[in-house]
Amino acid sequence: MNGVEDHLRQAIRQRIVAGNLPKENCHMTWYGPGTGGVCIACEQPIATDEVEVDCDLPGGGTIRLHRRCYDIWAAEWPTCEGG
Repeated sequence: MNGVEDHLRQAIRQRIVAGNLPKENCHMTWYGPGTGGVCIACEQPIATDEVEVDCDLPGGGTIRLHRRCYDIWAAEWPTCEGG
């Protein structure tokens, strides 16, 4: 894992612990081309040449993430305390 990936993983973990990212599995998940929306995890736009993941949460609402951010978030939230 490189420094950028480590930094992103750390930032996502901090957002989970702070309660800014949910700690729950997606009810439904869609993958497609980016729409220019902002990723909830890294707060950067998701370009049309990137994969966007739309995640419907069980309690309602949808979050949008880059594929890389989604993969990190999905792996990290079950291991985070707090939130």
